[in-house]
Amino acid sequence: MSEKLRIGIIGAGGVSQLFHIPLLKKSASADLVAIADSDYAKAAAISEKAKIPTCYRDAEKLLADPDIDAVHINTPTNAHLALTLAALAAGKHVLVEKPMARKSEEAYRMAEAAKKAGRVLMVGMNLRFRPDVMVLHEFIQGGELGHVRVVRANWLKRKETWSRSPWLHESRISGGGVLMDLGLQLLDMCWWVLGRPKVKRVTATTSKDRLNLRVEDTFSAYFCFHGGAALQLNSTWAYLSDESAAMTVFSGNKGLAELNPLKITKEIHGSLVNVTPAGPQLRAQSLYNKSFEYEFEHFHNVINGKAKLVSPAEDAAHMLEVIEATYRSAAENREVQIGAES
Repeated sequence: MSEKLRIGIIGAGGVSQLFHIPLLKKSASADLVAIADSDYAKAAAISEKAKIPTCYRDAEKLLADPDIDAVHINTPTNAHLALTLAALAAGKHVLVEKPMARKSEEAYRMAEAAKKAGRVLMVGMNLRFRPDVMVLHEFIQGGELGHVRVVRANWLKRKETWSRSPWLHESRISGGGVLMDLGLQLLDMCWWVLGRPKVKRVTATTSKDRLNLRVEDTFSAYFCFHGGAALQLNSTWAYLSDESAAMTVFSGNKGLAELNPLKITKEIHGSLVNVTPAGPQLRAQSLYNKSFEYEFEHFHNVINGKAKLVSPAEDAAHMLEVIEATYRSAAENREVQIGAES
């Protein structure tokens, strides 16, 4: 393997154009050498504009290229399983975008295939790589807030004319609605910051009467974890406000932490003290962009043996199990035990 990894991208949609291509073009550890998409005209235009050396109509041809070390799979979710299995069989390392798969069964098949192939399979849970989230993870895992018992998390996108990729509201392609889109990311971030405790049970509600799509546009869920923590999680694609909103609060017996913006308050000698790390606060969009940059850098470091995988396939598969239980709770209007017979 050369000093710089040779990367191919499968899928020429928005996430590739906004994040993967521009960041890989600036990367010091990788070269973007190929792109493939079934819409060849779009892929060819992007390839020409971004000066990507090779453009393929078929992913299979990209995977057969012996000069490619790793691939980023950025297609609709229903294609992730087949493309990941094919990439691993071709000896490529894989970074697959979130959601990893439509169902946990698909995700576990992908994880097992990576083990058998001896290749890195990383899931693009980029919120784990936001600078503020990484700081918060270290604070909480270091016991700075004491025992965190209550977490409240909201990701509310304002209601507007539906203009995103239409496959997102086709459950056979996406696996679900806003719960699989925004909810999965926020749940995973909170779970990771808490130290990945086992989820005991969930109670949830969903609705689809704001956007009139075939999938839920709004949900609310309450998760209980082993160790005593609880998470109240809310998300919507149809927030009835002129601005979107996002805020997460971790409440411990020694302090409180908030995101958007990051603020950490601790009780010290009987007084509440702001202990947020010094430095200018980045805008939320800058933090989000930075998360992809750090994610890609981490993927390259793992492949080169310089880092331990932070976002493994097994984590993503487990989160999909929890999401499935959440849907079941909403559908059956009851609390669902995670991993228990029901």
